[in-house]
Amino acid sequence: MIHNVANLVFAGIFTASAALSQERIELNNIYPTTEETFQLSDRVFYTQDNQGIFEVVDGPFEQGPARCLGSGFGLRNGMSSVEGICIFGEDSDTFTMHWKAGQQGAANTWTIVAGTGKYRGMTGEGIATTSVEIMYQAMPRRLSHIVGTVTIPETR
Repeated sequence: MIHNVANLVFAGIFTASAALSQERIELNNIYPTTEETFQLSDRVFYTQDNQGIFEVVDGPFEQGPARCLGSGFGLRNGMSSVEGICIFGEDSDTFTMHWKAGQQGAANTWTIVAGTGKYRGMTGEGIATTSVEIMYQAMPRRLSHIVGTVTIPETR
């Protein structure tokens, strides 16, 4: 009897870990820049509300809309308190990433903080780097390159 219980526990652990495997992701978030900066005596206040698309280079997603909002202060020494969220997807299938600007030129960090629909229970983390401006489909845009890992529980 104890042997059967141990086998059931082992099988449950094995099944749960198979359903929760990490996947590598690589996304390009492309958007026209909608931001404001306010020069203060010793710092800049920054705010943004950018809407665009995300392209999938690698990972369990399909291309879709993305919206990134953020704000904070930037100091002359490269330190900042700039952070925000990006919402990826549409309708009932979205995931939300919290991002924080890197200090003194380092990459931004991100973590998944919410998921709905097929992304419910999703977790993940990684880094993002942002270029100032690119030409995408003959229009100036900003590109954020996002890499990391996510775990998406299987839906039942």
